[in-house]
Amino acid sequence: MSLWHIAWSYLWNRKLTTVMTVISVALGVALISAVLTLREQTQKRFEEEGQAFDLVVGAKGNPLQLVLSTVYFLDAPVGNIARADMEKIAKMDDVTAAFPIGMGDTYKGYRIIGTVRELMDFKWGGRHPYALASGNYWTKPYEAVIGAGVAQDTGLKVGGTFTGMHGFVQGGGAEEHAEKPYTVVGIMALSGTPNDRAIFCDIASVWDVHEHPADAAGGADAHEHHASDEVTAALVKLATPALRFEFKDKINKGYNVMAAVPVMEIQKLYDQLLGTAKAVLLAIGYLVVVISSMSILIGLYMAILQRRRDLAIMRALGATRGEIFGAVLIEAFWVTLLGLAAGWALGALTCRVLGLYLATKLGFHIAAVSLSADLITAYSAVLLMGLIAGILPAWQAYRTDIARDLAEP
Repeated sequence: MSLWHIAWSYLWNRKLTTVMTVISVALGVALISAVLTLREQTQKRFEEEGQAFDLVVGAKGNPLQLVLSTVYFLDAPVGNIARADMEKIAKMDDVTAAFPIGMGDTYKGYRIIGTVRELMDFKWGGRHPYALASGNYWTKPYEAVIGAGVAQDTGLKVGGTFTGMHGFVQGGGAEEHAEKPYTVVGIMALSGTPNDRAIFCDIASVWDVHEHPADAAGGADAHEHHASDEVTAALVKLATPALRFEFKDKINKGYNVMAAVPVMEIQKLYDQLLGTAKAVLLAIGYLVVVISSMSILIGLYMAILQRRRDLAIMRALGATRGEIFGAVLIEAFWVTLLGLAAGWALGALTCRVLGLYLATKLGFHIAAVSLSADLITAYSAVLLMGLIAGILPAWQAYRTDIARDLAEP
């Protein structure tokens, strides 16, 4: 019988202790797995979406708020800018596109995004985040294209109608634009981006909804004038990403607007805020593993005391001190390995549940636990701690006194 089989048999002679120890290791591993996976996956998704456009141009204020509101639809807009400034920026050399964005309303918590038809044709990195699953793009005001998540949550279908609610917080006091309903003409394919949670329409619709009575009296001319006055922001694409910081400085100095580089703002968010949260959660995870390692040590040590006679018989039958030492270390290895496996499964389940939540709130689809370099390093550290925890019990077994232990009843 091999040492591996002997160690496995001894392990399950004390089922309750083994199961409880495995669970304690699994909890620490699950926390570490979930933290590393969610941190890596969410940062990756945020940065992927941030790479789509080189700059976001909006009102002066907080650049992170500008990026979160315009690219990810997560925050309130900073304000509006003159459309004339956006059009001047669009004509700058090396600016290949500048898509205006207008925001002000929501439907059941989903942003209604006014823009130009050309944005729907935008592709980058082989992806088409505005692709349609059914229907068509709008051809006139008050026609809307809705994201896959919006369609699933609200039940809206092509041909359905809805009305927007003023503002970004749903509440009893919010103004509903019941007199100006939108008609759904298209539903976008699931893209795993914030677009899944958005509603897109012609930018003229967004401004027309908020037309003042004085403007309305002026008819179509007043509407066209109002729609051409301001935009909430602009998504800017440059000839090459290498120009991002040069153009950011040019625009901030030359116009009464603020330019921000989306991917840079997201990196700062993760480094300054979420990096600290990651460190704290990882510290908790490793603390749980350290406590679990103490459980392994105590469990094995008590087991050695209980089966001193068995170990003495093994020695008498020819087992060497080294083999006895190795058998106990193998027990520690088995417990830790089982804890790692259970922790990986629990971590994957946690990521799955949180991934469903993030898909609803952010539009991001998070993959299950994958073996990244950080995760392999963490698992290796856990396995090492488990083996270290087995050294003291193994040394106790190594020092077995054959004559004394055989003489004991």
